[in-house]
Amino acid sequence: MFIFGRQIRLDFSDRNQTFAGSVLKLVGHLMAAGVVFVSFFTIVWSISGIVSWLNSVHKLPDEILEFMTRFEVWFMYADSVLCILVLLVGVGRFVADLGRR
Repeated sequence: MFIFGRQIRLDFSDRNQTFAGSVLKLVGHLMAAGVVFVSFFTIVWSISGIVSWLNSVHKLPDEILEFMTRFEVWFMYADSVLCILVLLVGVGRFVADLGRR
């Protein structure tokens, strides 16, 4: 792959077993977890804002508001669990890379 005339290697195999390579993979997982958390949080925040706006325009039934509140809470739980899994995979890969070095 070429970006600005420079070749960029997208091969993430285990050929590069340096400490710096392991740290870069860990940082990549941390960044991925951050992006996942922020994107899910933004989705939930947007849905909450839309429902609040709709409620201010036309009063929604209490059941819908209660459902949306539960949905937001469970979506945030799922977001947290997904981010924890991404972080654990990253740490596990980092420790495994260190063990192979």
